[in-house]
Amino acid sequence: MKRRFGLVFSLGLSLVFIFLYRPILFGVKKDNFFEGLENTWQDFLFQANRPYLKPGDPRIIIAAVDDATLERYGYPPPRPIFAQLTARLRKLGVKTLVFDVLFIDHRKGDAQLAQSLQKFKSVVLPYAFDPSEKNALTLPISPLLKAVKNFGYVSIGDDIDSDGHFRRFRLFHSSLKNPKTNLSAEALEVPAYTLFTGKALNSIIPQNSADKHFFINFNPPSYPDYKTENQGSEARLSANKLHLSPHRIISIAEILDPHLPPEIKNILKGSLVLVGSTALAAFDHYPSPFSDASPGVEYHANVVDNLLHHNWMRPWSPYYQLLIILLFIWLPFFLRRLSPLVASFSTLGIFLAWAGFCEWQFLNGIRIEFVLPSASLLFSFVGETIYQSLTEGREKKFIKNLFAQFVSPEVVENLARNPEKIKLGGEKKDMTILFLDIAHFTSISEKMSPEDLIAFLNRYLSRLSQVIQDHQGVVDKYIGDSIMAFWNAPVEVKSHRVKACLTALSIQEAVLELNKNLPVGISHTPEVRIGINAGFVTVGLTGSEHKLQYTVIGDEVNLASRLEGANKFFRSKTMISESVYSEAKTEIEAREVGIIRVLGKEIPIKTYQILARKGGLSRAWKTALPIYNQALKDVRDKEYVNAIALFDTFLKIIPDDGIASFYLSACKKAQESTPWDGIIHLTAK
Repeated sequence: MKRRFGLVFSLGLSLVFIFLYRPILFGVKKDNFFEGLENTWQDFLFQANRPYLKPGDPRIIIAAVDDATLERYGYPPPRPIFAQLTARLRKLGVKTLVFDVLFIDHRKGDAQLAQSLQKFKSVVLPYAFDPSEKNALTLPISPLLKAVKNFGYVSIGDDIDSDGHFRRFRLFHSSLKNPKTNLSAEALEVPAYTLFTGKALNSIIPQNSADKHFFINFNPPSYPDYKTENQGSEARLSANKLHLSPHRIISIAEILDPHLPPEIKNILKGSLVLVGSTALAAFDHYPSPFSDASPGVEYHANVVDNLLHHNWMRPWSPYYQLLIILLFIWLPFFLRRLSPLVASFSTLGIFLAWAGFCEWQFLNGIRIEFVLPSASLLFSFVGETIYQSLTEGREKKFIKNLFAQFVSPEVVENLARNPEKIKLGGEKKDMTILFLDIAHFTSISEKMSPEDLIAFLNRYLSRLSQVIQDHQGVVDKYIGDSIMAFWNAPVEVKSHRVKACLTALSIQEAVLELNKNLPVGISHTPEVRIGINAGFVTVGLTGSEHKLQYTVIGDEVNLASRLEGANKFFRSKTMISESVYSEAKTEIEAREVGIIRVLGKEIPIKTYQILARKGGLSRAWKTALPIYNQALKDVRDKEYVNAIALFDTFLKIIPDDGIASFYLSACKKAQESTPWDGIIHLTAK
């Protein structure tokens, strides 16, 4: 069933994505359904890789009808101003002059402009057409048509994407004719390229490229705009970074200034200059990957730049794209044989590799469609995963019903995800074990009814169990008023020794809160004693085929239980082994209790008492702890007189401390009789 579903699902999804990629194959006159998302992704690649993109050609310069120009000459600038600009640029040695300004109505100064343009010779003028109006042409006025030999169209709306962006350019339009010839109309950039380089465009563009679109390789913004700033009665020209352009922008007002700086003259010499508007209210706003509103003249400059460097974005072969889409659809079908985790990471790795490959190709000028293949991989993986989840749900339900009455919910979930673990026996694993016991419970229970006793016990055990689970611990079992818990099985838990110690501190805080609402007439205030140990133990399912329990066994488990009991001897609350302290000391404040030999263990161990979280010692403990540590050192050095004095001092700061009281008594006995080896022998559990 699983294999049959995978085959049918993958085949069906393949047909769906072929339709989405090439709807025209199915008789639907529509582009790729994911074109909008793909364009957004391509814009993101330009933005993300901005530092690595090729900067604009410094030979391409924009002579801007900017705010400074309009302020000085008015709007629109008179024709004589354009005539002066043309003459000035010719004298400055500009190689090619391209206008992105439509001269479509007669005005004063037309003859002067025509004469200036005729002298320049290497000039390109634009004409417009609107595809929505049956390619209606808007030509320059007749004096300019006679004076200039080179023209190029600037289309309106024909090459704009649905979101208003220019991402493509078209160099020839077969349905239009050049106003000077009977040949197919050329875009403004074509004569600009041929005049500037002296080469025919067919040296880089195939002859059959009429109506073919090319993707723009956008140059990153790097040049500041120029504008006029008024100071009193004088105007001075300066750069500002309100707008950054891919190519250098120089104000027409500055070019016509008689005091044009030498460095600007040098920049203009031998350049290709495009004249266009950059004034805020006087240009067509076209979004680009780097700006929400770029002047249209920058679009033309970018296209010319692409032609000069032959580096427009080349689309990947559609056959390769379709092959990748189909491959991504079928990959999850084969990956489902792996475990869900391995399959998921494999799919993620494939996706990341695909994203990296697309970006690498992008930096090499290859435009690969990323979104549709990625969507095919995602939909295929999700479909296979959902089906597997539904079919495997029955198996998991069986496992849960079988084991829910034996083991904790966490273990049930783990076993449901990994059925291969369902077997007798276990594994050796480094774990942390915690034993907890409610002190004075026997005395408390004597004066309570059975109902009240159960309610009291459930209230405490429920809250303390929740604290353990909140710290990723597993409650193994309840033994009367005691709890046994462990960490690092069945799921891995990082820093499990630390988590157990923080759990102990949280338990003590929880007990203080619980004790605020004690039953009336209770004989003792409940306290909790905790013992924590860590080491390699055996964990797994134990019992018989009919009665199983997931638990831990071993000497380290027994030691944790003995440490809990040792609190009775020292009148302490939380005792941990050195194995636990060595990892947790960076997160807790603790003091050494000493070297003790618990009942049933031949080898003595060093133990510690948890005092607080790191940095959380009270003022009294901050004063007393160094005294205690020195006293303990004196005990080991058999300096009993010094130790007795220090323990006396300590007990004045921390009264009724069981550990210090024990050492004070032991030192006095050792002073009076045989010196003490410092090892504490416990004879009870």
